[in-house]
Amino acid sequence: MNKKVIEAYAATRKGVIEKITLPFPEINEYEALVENEGCVFCNTTDKMVIENLFATPDYPVLFGHESFGKIIAVGSRVKKYKVGDRVICSNAVVKGYNGTYYSTWGGFATHGVVGDLEAYLGDGGKLDARNAYRGRYAANQIIPADFSVEKAALVFPLAETAGAIRQAGNLQRKRIVVIGTGVVGYFFTYFAKIFGADEVICLGRRQSRVDVALQCGADKGFTDTDSISEYLRKSGGADIVFECSGNWQVFENGLPYLREGGMLAVYAVPHQPYTMHLRGFPENFVCKRISPDVKGALDTVCTLLREDKIQTDLFLTHKWDFDCVPEAYEAVKRGDVIKGLVIIKNR
Repeated sequence: MNKKVIEAYAATRKGVIEKITLPFPEINEYEALVENEGCVFCNTTDKMVIENLFATPDYPVLFGHESFGKIIAVGSRVKKYKVGDRVICSNAVVKGYNGTYYSTWGGFATHGVVGDLEAYLGDGGKLDARNAYRGRYAANQIIPADFSVEKAALVFPLAETAGAIRQAGNLQRKRIVVIGTGVVGYFFTYFAKIFGADEVICLGRRQSRVDVALQCGADKGFTDTDSISEYLRKSGGADIVFECSGNWQVFENGLPYLREGGMLAVYAVPHQPYTMHLRGFPENFVCKRISPDVKGALDTVCTLLREDKIQTDLFLTHKWDFDCVPEAYEAVKRGDVIKGLVIIKNR
């Protein structure tokens, strides 16, 4: 490959993925250059970007934010990173528009850029378009260099959800309901048990998906609202309901499961307006929007992975070579994949 360019993938029009070449990334004094090892498909966000459902300003657009790799060069003002560090979430084109390609976020690429946001802000810099993603998610972080590729691949998605679930407070001895049996629902179920919940109950639309949630630690699983409602009525209701499905009827669906004084924690947010009818809901409930917090849970997730307390093969179900990104995306669309890793460069 010509060293003046890199290879990457872009959605060139709705639903169409093509391999492209880009100019070799240029870093500023607060950034570092990354040679990517791999990138994991985000089953929700990447699909929405590719299909023009969400966060797609226009085509052609770069996608993929769950990347990881090794730093090969650093800017003069960088303090956080050094050459050889392993990091997550590099961008082939920093989020925004470079005059030819839009980026949201460009992790399916041979190389990318991460930023030392702390050094930049410490020198008086302001959050701008180039740094907005780094500030919002604190996504550019160092991860263990000795992790297997499977563990490294799961650091970012696990930290996102672990950081979010912690925002609901102490889960010990609580009865938890997780609505949604997609990847996020599985992660929430898994972490709810790790963080001490007494009982975790999942609700999904398909029994096959509910069965996976049971493997993730759910104590009970339901596919119909009448059955879960009856169970919770007899058991006294849930302390916390995590909404992970993105359903716009979240209040009508989730609130009736709560006990008095319980919390509805919303992670997946739909595009339609919410509706709420208070009749039949519990007294004194709390509704809280929870969001990804990679930095806040990074150490916890890395410790759990190092101690083999997270079953990586339960979540990482598929791996592909870099040339197979379009085929990989088709498998994601079919619902065959829990988490799928594209190997960009073998270590």
